Amino acid sequence: MSDETREDGRERPGATKKRGGGWPKGKPRKVTAGSASEAELAPVQRVSAKAASMLSKMKSRPNWDDDTITTVGDEGVDRLKIPDEILVQLAADGVALQWITRSVRGMDTPLEVSRYTKGGWTPVYQSDFDGLLDGLFMPKGVDDVIGVDDAMLVARPLAIHRRARQRERSLAIEPLQIKEQQLGHGIPVTGGDHPTATRQNRINKTVERVEIPE
Repeated sequence: MSDETREDGRERPGATKKRGGGWPKGKPRKVTAGSASEAELAPVQRVSAKAASMLSKMKSRPNWDDDTITTVGDEGVDRLKIPDEILVQLAADGVALQWITRSVRGMDTPLEVSRYTKGGWTPVYQSDFDGLLDGLFMPKGVDDVIGVDDAMLVARPLAIHRRARQRERSLAIEPLQIKEQQLGHGIPVTGGDHPTATRQNRINKTVERVEIPE
């Protein structure tokens, strides 16, 4: 005989009534990963036929494809970030990429663009490099110059790019080299070649390694 029933078979007052299986009424269920069935997840994971029909009637060209899921959650990252694997692949093929400013608040900057084009930089279209960059920064399939807001993507041969960077470094240290030569041979001022003056003519410098991205 149960503790919750009396000898006559009737339930004791205040006894908790048992239910025939299932979850107790009023108790919240805990949803854990994997607890939902495939049938419950299917509407979320797959585009339904009704949604596909409605989306296909949109006037704008669709911006999604089979690879769209790989970019979900990337909205907050650097918009100008070029994947490292693409940079490595193009560098192996002898191509260097760079973003330049083509406009400021909607106003074109032709002089700024001209400064780079004189250095060999050439605008990159989405169809360039066998479409390797197609869809990364603009809608896929739009064959136009790759741009993000005021920035435009340009390219030039890696060999020219490295020579140009070497020349930039040489021009940057040239003023210091001239000053060292002047101090070493005496600055051309009255009394500058006197021993008491030349003994103090020196430049103290230290060399620190600085990584310069290609």
